[in-house]
Formats: sequence, C-alpha cells, structure tokens
Amino acid sequence: MKYLSATFVMCLLVFALLTTGRSAAPDAAPAPLPIFGFRDSTQQRATETRFLAVPDAKLAREHLRILTQAPHLAGTPEDKATADYVAQKFREAGLETEIVEYKVWFNYPREISVDVTAPSNVVMHGPRREQVQGDPFQDNAQVIVPYNAMSPSGDVEAEVVYANYGSPEDFKKLEQMKIDVRGKVVLVRYGQNFRGVKAFVAQEHGAAGVIIYSDPYDDGWHKGDKYPDGPWRPDSGAQRGSIGYMFQFAGDPTTPGVASVPTLPESQRTPPEKSAQLPTIPTTPLSYADAWPILEHLDGPDSPRDWQGSLPFTYHVGPGPVKVKIHLKQDYQYRTIWDVIGRIPGAEIPNQWIVAGNHRD
Repeated sequence: MKYLSATFVMCLLVFALLTTGRSAAPDAAPAPLPIFGFRDSTQQRATETRFLAVPDAKLAREHLRILTQAPHLAGTPEDKATADYVAQKFREAGLETEIVEYKVWFNYPREISVDVTAPSNVVMHGPRREQVQGDPFQDNAQVIVPYNAMSPSGDVEAEVVYANYGSPEDFKKLEQMKIDVRGKVVLVRYGQNFRGVKAFVAQEHGAAGVIIYSDPYDDGWHKGDKYPDGPWRPDSGAQRGSIGYMFQFAGDPTTPGVASVPTLPESQRTPPEKSAQLPTIPTTPLSYADAWPILEHLDGPDSPRDWQGSLPFTYHVGPGPVKVKIHLKQDYQYRTIWDVIGRIPGAEIPNQWIVAGNHRD
C-alpha cells in the first residue's frame, strides 16, 4: 500500500515548475549518475522519468495560489481549510482519503521582542514587521510575528557571540579561538543544518539564548534579485519554523513513540517540562535587516573567513560589546492539527508501504 500525504501531489507539481523549460543539446548531456540503492538503476530511472512527466506546471501554480491565499498557521481554521482542499483533490484523483486529527503540544507567539541594549548609540527593536512594497499580506493581522515553535518563554539579556551556522564544528572553532559562549546570546545564521541543531548545540555549550537570522549570502541578494523582483529573501524577511529536537524522536513532544490522537489518555503523555524534544533556552529568528546592527557592532577577533556573510562589513565573533535583550512569551497549548492521508493500494506487494509526506501549514 502506498501513502501520499498532505501536499505531496503539489510538491511534485512544484518540481515540474522547477524543471520545465530546461534543455540541453543531446550530445552535451552528462551521463546520468547511478541511483543509490540499486545495482542497476536503469529500470528505476525509466519509471521516475515517466512519473515526472505527469505533473503540470500550470496546475501547480493554481494549487499554490489557492493554498496560499490566506495565512494558515498550523491549528487555525485557515489551516483546516487547506486540509479540506487537499483532501478534495486527493478524492478527485481517486485516492482513498481521510483527514486524521492529532492533539499536539505547541506554541503560538504572545510577546516576541529583541532589543539592542548596548552600546547606547546602537538602536534596534525587532523583529520588525515584514514589508515589501505591493505585497497584499504585509499589513495582514493574521501574519504572525516571526518566532520559533517549541522555544520556551524567557527573558535573557547578555553579550552576543557570532557562531556562524551553529554547527558542532563552529562551536569547536570558537573554543579554539578562546571564545566562551557560556551565558551569552549566540547569533547564528540559517543554513547548513537544521535550526533545532543550532539551538541544541548552543544549549550544550551553556549559551543563555539563541538568535537565528537569515544572511543574504545564503538566501538573499547574494543569490540574485530579492522578492518581488526575484525569488530571494527581502531584507525584512524572517524564517519561521520549529526548533524542536526532532532528532530525539519524531512527532508531538509529549508522546514519544505514540501517535498523539485526541483520545490518548493523559497518563500516556510525557509532561512537557520533561520532554527530551523541547529546548530549554529561548530561541527566536530575525531578518538580516534586524541582525545587521548586531553584527556590525560586534568586536573581538575577525571571524574565520568562511564565516563571512554578505552584509557589507567584516564579521567579528565578539563577545560584545553589543548586548541584546530577548523577551519571549509563548502561548503553549494542546492544539488540533489535521493530516490528510491518501492511499493507493499496492498491486503486487500490498502489505508493504511507500510513505511520502509533505506539509501545507
């Protein structure tokens, strides 16, 4: 049996958008690389070629237009509407379809702020509202302030240390440079690893808090034209997302190894404060416009040259003299989310599953 969940169909169509229109002279095409896991991948490659010929770019655009026509934070009525839409399309495509509810412990932002408190001549109050001229959503009250799901509430005021992508290797490099992050706010950039890893490694090294920002080197003007002139992140754009330690276990943080269905008895749930999946230090995202004055006024040694991003000054690692105050007040509750599951019974080996997943919130 095969499972296609949520917007997998839309994912394939988006892939078609990315691949449509590519061409090369037949004699210039490189030989295809073997597909990992197959002794002879010729048949598998032929199957994938037939499969990838199905998606339609125009249909993908229409699906995405409908799914993104309103902000749809997980657990909101707008999110439920997207689940209903995907389920409708699955049924129209002939899939055995159901919407499954789950009761999940996660947070919405109540109060989120990051302020530079030193030096006195540096002023930054964030996260600023994302603004792009002509964007119909920039003043929409349903667009929530940038925040990281699964971060705890907390107030931290401390000097800043820049730690590149926040990988274990980056923290090891700071140790070699005799830079101590204990009790500091660690500023790291998105990319190279999962955002939850950044928070986890900073927590392991005794940091008091984490700010994750988007550097233009990774997904801003360094790559090309910014939105709306191109696809790359605008100055005020901030990346939201969970920092839950999903490498500890998947799913709801209070139900390791168990499906978090609404009927699950409380006795089978782990108290959130004892969950191995939940970080213990406040973590929040910023745009590169908000991170700019923090990075620009850091002192200390020059950062290693491969840590240099695309803001127009030399990056230093700190600590200080820049200090920031992070104030996070999260609204944690058990909230209902909806998984759309479509099934295609297997013809040859129906007792084995292929599971493909995506998300629409």
